[in-house]
Amino acid sequence: MFRQNLAQLISPMRRIRPRVPFWELRAHRVPTLWSLYRGLLREAPTEQIRFRVRMLFRKYRHLTGTGATKTQLLKGYKWLDTFTQANNGNKRCQDILLRYSGLISVRCEKERWRQLIREEVLWRTKLRWRPIMTGGYLRASIFNKPLPRLRPQPVHISMMISKRRWAKERQAGRLAQLHEDITLINSEMEFEKGLKQMAGGKFQSPFFGEETKHEWMRPIKAVQTQIYNSFHAGVDRATTPYPPELLAAIKEARKEKIANKTRERERERKGEVLPRTIERMNQGPPAHVLATMSTEKRVMDKVVRSVGEVGYVAKVKKRLGFKLREPEKWKVEGGWELNKLALDKAARDISLQNKGRRRHDRDVHDEQPLP
Repeated sequence: MFRQNLAQLISPMRRIRPRVPFWELRAHRVPTLWSLYRGLLREAPTEQIRFRVRMLFRKYRHLTGTGATKTQLLKGYKWLDTFTQANNGNKRCQDILLRYSGLISVRCEKERWRQLIREEVLWRTKLRWRPIMTGGYLRASIFNKPLPRLRPQPVHISMMISKRRWAKERQAGRLAQLHEDITLINSEMEFEKGLKQMAGGKFQSPFFGEETKHEWMRPIKAVQTQIYNSFHAGVDRATTPYPPELLAAIKEARKEKIANKTRERERERKGEVLPRTIERMNQGPPAHVLATMSTEKRVMDKVVRSVGEVGYVAKVKKRLGFKLREPEKWKVEGGWELNKLALDKAARDISLQNKGRRRHDRDVHDEQPLP
């Protein structure tokens, strides 16, 4: 009797562990959301502090540890008391919250600019690797319909073609296995028919008889139909013509590519060094050709890979039989034959003027008194 009374007194004091996590208990959710969170948003003095409260609750909403959750809840209730005191006229709390609101505003402005920079970087990266139509054709096959050539080719197109290739191989193997199954069923039917003839009609319930043949063949025929439909869909894809809109877009992309390359060559001729220029100048002949070239020919090969068409570069190109856009332009360095007399006279006048200036400077220097 004493032990029974003692158990009745101690049992209510025993800790009961809930069978669900604490964040699903109403005893935790209701006070946190309806008392603490709503109270903070209602009592927050400025919009900046209200924004900060929302961000902190969103940041710590996934806490599962009781210790860390209790620490953040105590901090939240402390903030709620501070907000309430500031709204009731506490000058010190009002000054603290006003200064805190200014700090949040500055941080938000900095974060806004950082976000703009991040978005711009992402946008430039996306533009850098965006697929561009090259003006070529991706011919239709049993794995894809007619498509334009894109560089770089989107991953989903590559994966679609690869997936259909693997599926075709698997379907071919599956179809061969189904043919073997049909052959095996027919062999069993012939075997049971022979047993029935040998038994003289006593073999009453054949397992592979004519009555059950349809049941055996039904799932096999269904899979065969599915595979044949897949093959027919591949044939339809391979025989699909190019839509007129796609053909027009591809031709327009080809024109734009030619115009772009023309502008690139023009910029090179004006002296601008492009990545393509550096790549071409760093290239060389194939290894088997390079092994048979002399030192002079290697130097000449290096020279003719430049984009220039004047001076020594043009001379080497003409020597090797290159077709220049302006064959006579390279002679400008030495002067035209018609202007040679005028150029020689201008050179003599400049020389005389330089000599006179040097003589004048020397006389002025001699007349200056010594210090």
